[in-house]
Amino acid sequence: MTAMRDRLVGALHYGADPFAGFPEGAYETDSQGWRSEHPYLSETIEMARPSLIVEVGVWKGGSTIYMADKAKSLGLDCAIVSVDTFLGAWEHWIIEQWRDSLKQKYGYPSLYYTFAANVIARGVADYVVPLPIDSNNAAEVMRHYGFSPDIVHIDAGHDRKAVLSDLELWWKLLAPGGYIIGDDYDPNMQVWPEVAMAFHEFFGTDRIENFDGKCRIRKMVGKL
Repeated sequence: MTAMRDRLVGALHYGADPFAGFPEGAYETDSQGWRSEHPYLSETIEMARPSLIVEVGVWKGGSTIYMADKAKSLGLDCAIVSVDTFLGAWEHWIIEQWRDSLKQKYGYPSLYYTFAANVIARGVADYVVPLPIDSNNAAEVMRHYGFSPDIVHIDAGHDRKAVLSDLELWWKLLAPGGYIIGDDYDPNMQVWPEVAMAFHEFFGTDRIENFDGKCRIRKMVGKL
């Protein structure tokens, strides 16, 4: 366990390791995801050498695992806080092909257990701290405990209002010199147009770099 993860577990989980005693083998692993191993994730970790990463919108943990693996390979004293209700988003309840991924039991999704099984199977549990609440409440909890992330990966809601809310919440908490990485960003607004719309409304277009479905913005020291 890294020193940063130890601090996070102490604050967010009252010192009880959230993965302790997890029944390995009781839940199937499932590596399905989208752009989980995007170069922006690994490059930004190499550049920023972060101590704290927050991922907002986790799904089955693909990006969390990739970032944890990268931080571990670099020997960083770092941890990733994985923020998600693990209940799915509206599209997972509407689009039939995604319903099975929720793995409902007695009418309630069990996606968290898929995430936990994946994290443990990949050997990065010592770099990951789940925070299974919504983005708004997670930001308030992190603010309360004085945690300021160096990198925030936003991959949660896809409508303008939800994305704007995430940007407003996490930009305030982001450390000076830190980075926000956004998923499902299409500058031409052909795919998930409201994601790009929200980023453009919040940042303008000149500050945003993008590649293959993700965008990246740095919070320069002394600037909003």
